[in-house]
Amino acid sequence: MNHRKLHACFPVMILAVFILFGCELEHDAINKESYQEKISIRNSTFDMLLKEEQFITALSRLNKGKQKKGSTAKTIMEDTHGFSIMPDIAKVIKDGAYTTYTFQIKREISNPTFFENLVIRMDSLSQANAYLVKYTPTAALTPSEEHTSFHFKGTVNITQIEYDITPTAKELHCVTANVLMCNQAWTNGGSTEPHVATANCNDPSHLFTVTTVDCSMTGAGGAGAGSGYGGGNGGTIATEPGVGHSGGGSGNNGGGNNPPVTTTPVIEDLDTAIAPSGCKTITKQLEKFSSLKQELIDLAGTTSQNHENGIFIDKSATAQTTNPTQTIPQGIGGMIDINLNPSQKYVMLAHTHDAYGGNGNGTYSIFSWDDMAALSRLVQNDKIDTSDFVFYVMTADGTRYALTIDCTLCIDSFRYPRTNAQGTVLDMKKIAEMEKIFQKYYGPNGTIKVNSNVEDDKKSFLEFIKEAKLGLNLFEVDASFSNFQKLELDSKNSNVIKKPCSN
Repeated sequence: MNHRKLHACFPVMILAVFILFGCELEHDAINKESYQEKISIRNSTFDMLLKEEQFITALSRLNKGKQKKGSTAKTIMEDTHGFSIMPDIAKVIKDGAYTTYTFQIKREISNPTFFENLVIRMDSLSQANAYLVKYTPTAALTPSEEHTSFHFKGTVNITQIEYDITPTAKELHCVTANVLMCNQAWTNGGSTEPHVATANCNDPSHLFTVTTVDCSMTGAGGAGAGSGYGGGNGGTIATEPGVGHSGGGSGNNGGGNNPPVTTTPVIEDLDTAIAPSGCKTITKQLEKFSSLKQELIDLAGTTSQNHENGIFIDKSATAQTTNPTQTIPQGIGGMIDINLNPSQKYVMLAHTHDAYGGNGNGTYSIFSWDDMAALSRLVQNDKIDTSDFVFYVMTADGTRYALTIDCTLCIDSFRYPRTNAQGTVLDMKKIAEMEKIFQKYYGPNGTIKVNSNVEDDKKSFLEFIKEAKLGLNLFEVDASFSNFQKLELDSKNSNVIKKPCSN
């Protein structure tokens, strides 16, 4: 995709790559600097900022301007570079003599693998510059318990979209990016895992920047690697405006007087961008057990047989275990025989619904009532590590699904009466309610049927999860077991919404 239309005199995009919150850094020129000096962050919107003189001045310096609230007209900058400013969230950072305004931007053709921000920087002399910052996550975005924020790990590309240089004045040009982070806990005992800085990070001693300097040749004024990391000295870190420069070549000036761009990632549709609940459980398990993906693919290839097949991983397996996957034994009538009281807790169960079925008439395209009853009994017996557990089914209808547990108590209470119910008074009202739910979804006239429409079964199973209060997350899986989409009902319970785990 053509991400942006650069000014004719602007060089190739400057690539600033770093890993946030990782143990290993991409370049030696990356460092975390404590941000003890005075700095402030506040939230705003585009329309609110249009009432502030400094922001209006910044736009006018760049020959840009949305003139009225709610205007659908684009600024010149948006038209020139092919994007639209998302107006509802802006981050304003005051850093010494510099103020930056950060917005999320969208393009007509979106790419779910990254998101982009526009950063407008204004100095004390009312000089303005604009930058495009592209964030490409290498791991799913996850919400932070602290400060209404999120965790980001990935790469960052920064491009100056306003660079006042003539084609004959070519030299090494460097851009320093300071991405502001926070490790302050919301409450005593809260998490101090670094997260994207927000206005709620009110203690400057807990703010720090992940800083990188990267350079690109704008012409013949210097020699060396255009990326800034092609054999230079690895670069130095700019802890104060004006002292940073990059290795990888030398130019007339080296770009050393360019002040750093201080910003923090902004996402308006955070709920959509953040990986849905349960995604992390699946991803972590597949990463931990490298052979599991192929085992699942192989298992899915057996659905044409006239009996069920299944595999499991229990708590005894580690990432170093040679063969962590074990086979679930066959039971009677072509069904698998899951041990409901194993010596070790299950962390993964996977099984097939074969083409033959229990009575030769086929089987369900999705999890059955018996599947849910077995899952509930295992939870009741404390035989599932619910925080790390994934339950798979692959069917002869060509469907593949995964379940994770969001509410242990919910699935625990599904199977009734419990195994230890002997001698207790039964709740007949609950028994009647469960029978009603069974008949509605899995009875002779139920909505989930053998050899029925796959899409209808999918929607009905989501309705079943909700009505029975199972506390489960349902995912649809592709044939390679690489792409997972969480399935949910919309607010009217009329359509199935798919939310991909990867962004």
